[in-house]
Amino acid sequence: MTTETTPPRTLGAVMSSEAGYEAEVDDSPLRISGFIALLLSLLSGFTIVAIPMVGFAIAAVLFGMFALRKSDSQSLPVGTTAARIGILVAVLFGTWGVGRYAFKRDTLGSQAEYFARQFLRVASSGNEIYAKELQKSYVNRYLVTMPLEETYELERLKMERQMREAQERGEEFSPPGEEDDVSTVKELVKYPLDQEWVLLRPVRIFSHYGRQKAEVVLATDHTDSAYKLRIVLEYLVHKDRGTSEWYVETCLPFRKRIVAESVL
Repeated sequence: MTTETTPPRTLGAVMSSEAGYEAEVDDSPLRISGFIALLLSLLSGFTIVAIPMVGFAIAAVLFGMFALRKSDSQSLPVGTTAARIGILVAVLFGTWGVGRYAFKRDTLGSQAEYFARQFLRVASSGNEIYAKELQKSYVNRYLVTMPLEETYELERLKMERQMREAQERGEEFSPPGEEDDVSTVKELVKYPLDQEWVLLRPVRIFSHYGRQKAEVVLATDHTDSAYKLRIVLEYLVHKDRGTSEWYVETCLPFRKRIVAESVL
């Protein structure tokens, strides 16, 4: 006759069996996406420097929401706290960066439009010398103490002498004063000083090789036949004084670019 021996069980297991159920171990699930959201949210801090980095903030929020999905476990999943912190940090950095970028664009756009209108007033008044000075960066402008009329007259005489010498040698000489933007500024004299130039489209703020620029398109009126000007300005900061200013880089008639719908 054989006897069967029952393996020893703990008191909790015996009580669970007597109550009609078995004890189960409920492990907390791991949410890796929560830690990824936290990492991306920290990287979104660079949105303050470069606006394209806002993509990290958006990705952090998406990963955080995915980590906070419902779970069948009764225990709190590991990583949900990191996901909540990541969402909060990403929203903070993203809002800060986008708000700062929008405020900067609005401020620079208003300044560029104001300076462009003032430049047109100077050009329309027939003050060609000051208009030329506004088309130079601050490092290339003449000093305030210098007589501009006499200085420009000496430059004109020097240019004529160089032209005569080039003709005597049989060489071609193209004076820089015949550039398109200079001739465009000269044509502005025919418009009255109080001409109401209208903003044809919002001021475009852009960066070109690390140089902050603005494109202002003004027109005499809103009709299709109106005379339109495209003025590109550059925002410069004085290295020594720390002050900033705008200068007119180009001033040319506005023409729409012809873009092919498809290239064969």
